Amino acid sequence: MFAVLKHLFKLQFLIILIAIFAGVYYPEILEKIKSLIFELSITDNEPIAVKFSAEGQPQLFTKETLAKFTGETEDEPIYLSILGSVYDVSKGRKHYGTGCSYSYFAGRDASKSFITGEFEEFDESSDDVITLKPSEVLSLYDWKKFYDKEYTFKGFAVGRFYDNNGAKTIYHYQLDAIADQALEDKKTANQMLEVYPQCNIQWTEKEGTRVWCTNQSGGKTRDWTGVPRKYYEAGKDYRCACIKESDLDSPNLKPYENCDPLSTTCYYKLD
Repeated sequence: MFAVLKHLFKLQFLIILIAIFAGVYYPEILEKIKSLIFELSITDNEPIAVKFSAEGQPQLFTKETLAKFTGETEDEPIYLSILGSVYDVSKGRKHYGTGCSYSYFAGRDASKSFITGEFEEFDESSDDVITLKPSEVLSLYDWKKFYDKEYTFKGFAVGRFYDNNGAKTIYHYQLDAIADQALEDKKTANQMLEVYPQCNIQWTEKEGTRVWCTNQSGGKTRDWTGVPRKYYEAGKDYRCACIKESDLDSPNLKPYENCDPLSTTCYYKLD
């Protein structure tokens, strides 16, 4: 489905180019394509019922216009933007209203703060999220799914994520690619948890850390027990995994020091 969306965005761009060279521009065609793109919005391959504004069409917000929607009075709406998508969060006034816990987000796009938790200062880089870790970028997309589900979508914030026509910027496409890869990495990691389940772990001051395997360690019952090994994943520190004896020769595995190679329990102390 993600590939379909990319093709639709490319089609939108192609139509604009053709219109420019032909000296003709049909905004109604572009709007139909945008509507189709919205209808295909997804989360974890499941459709999201995005709540549109009463006007039915997405609006475009500059930083200046978005900054007006902070809900300073009870009659004024509260908008926020995440990853360039703007939502009316007025029904959550007790959270986003002036002086409330998340009032920092009102009237602006401070996407990075959803991850960093920095609510003190807002500047031009507060929506610059491409330097976050891939897993953090994926978390941001999960936050956006939350707003898609819980609040009314109003339109797009013009700037880092969307251009003056409401089309995705190159920056946004780069971020999509990072999130897509992070999702694939997450799926791979989950698959490896099936192959190499986590150990049980316990620490005491007297004995240090104990790691051990049962047929239920890692949270799932299986028909084998395995033995503890240090499992090293690319770019990460090791974790304790329960390994079948037939898989002990993997180069990603190392035994625990001073522990019988086939023991189901090992102890170690950190220096």
